[in-house]
Amino acid sequence: CDNTLWGGIIGEDGIDGIKIGGGYPGSSFVLFQQQILNFKHRGIILALSTKNNEEDVINVFKNHPMMILKLSDITIIKANWDDKAANVSQIANELNIGLDSIVFVDDSKFECEWVSSKLPEVKVIHLNEEPCFHINKLLDRGYFDSLTYLEEDNKKTERYKAEVLRKKLIKGSNTYEDYLKSLN
Repeated sequence: CDNTLWGGIIGEDGIDGIKIGGGYPGSSFVLFQQQILNFKHRGIILALSTKNNEEDVINVFKNHPMMILKLSDITIIKANWDDKAANVSQIANELNIGLDSIVFVDDSKFECEWVSSKLPEVKVIHLNEEPCFHINKLLDRGYFDSLTYLEEDNKKTERYKAEVLRKKLIKGSNTYEDYLKSLN
């Protein structure tokens, strides 16, 4: 999230100190988020792996007036201090998708190299330039190009969120009957 979805570091700068909207560089983060939201509407599943306190991240999504992305747009949030390769593996497992279906985007060269070395199947995009170039970096390699679009693609986030919830309910149930009851 930090220096990717917004400028600055939420844990240090606070919600009022991060840069989203307004003049540069905040305006670049708004445009970047809009592009990410466009991906979601095309059926690309959005997940976050961020080294942050989860409460801080959720606070920004819920309360920052310039956030384009909303919590409802994100299928899974891994906001913790674990290494990002481990989080990406957990995301793939929870979504039941292959690592080769994941594109990892980060501003940290270290994190990008770590994910590349631990998960070579994952495509990695390092946002190493000014925020105004973030969208170009996303689009340059063609990872998100698609020749087709189905109305069903727009509903993928909800389907995957339901699957993640079902898995959590299964883990929390002692018996099959308990699981069925929890589904109502």
